[in-house]
Amino acid sequence: MEDKIELLRGKIGDVDCDNKVVVRGRCPYCNDRATFRQIKYGFERSKITGQTVPLQCEGCSSIVAFSLTQTKFYPAPMLKGLEGLPEEIDKYYQEGIRCISADAPNGAVTAFRKVIHAIGIHYGIAKVNDNKQTLYKIIQELCDHEHIVKKLKDALIGVKDIGNDGAHINENEPDIEQALKIKHLIDTVLNSTILCDSNLEFVKGKHSKKD
Repeated sequence: MEDKIELLRGKIGDVDCDNKVVVRGRCPYCNDRATFRQIKYGFERSKITGQTVPLQCEGCSSIVAFSLTQTKFYPAPMLKGLEGLPEEIDKYYQEGIRCISADAPNGAVTAFRKVIHAIGIHYGIAKVNDNKQTLYKIIQELCDHEHIVKKLKDALIGVKDIGNDGAHINENEPDIEQALKIKHLIDTVLNSTILCDSNLEFVKGKHSKKD
């Protein structure tokens, strides 16, 4: 994840760390980067989380489980994403965000791949249940209609290709690092197209009122 967890003390979980600030990271509840205090010594064990210790966020006082085995919080912090997207695009974009936060890279890149189709629908280039229109053709038409430049076209092709890997069992299945890179590419495209359009309309509206 982008917000790495910083261990502030050794032997977390031991009695010596009881009621001490032991970790710094992003809180799953307040979503701030905060310090966490160990509120109990000893470990809980789980097949999913391994050894865990209860910690309390110094910012919002929420209790989280900290996995010593995996060096991560449960629940996982929600990754921040873009705001102000149209609903038909945002639902797939937010699905990708949730998948990254849940450590599910295959689901993330597949959802971000759907964002390409949703962008095409937004600009009238593609349709729902359009089996004849390939994603590559949608990307090419976005470029031909000057919604994107060549560099953004290449970015969307990268999203498409890694999204394909995430949708099929193969030796190139993506990891979280790749999913985060795909998010950054999608963010760049959305900022340069959908959100840019919205900002331009706002500026034009403000300017027209002065004329």
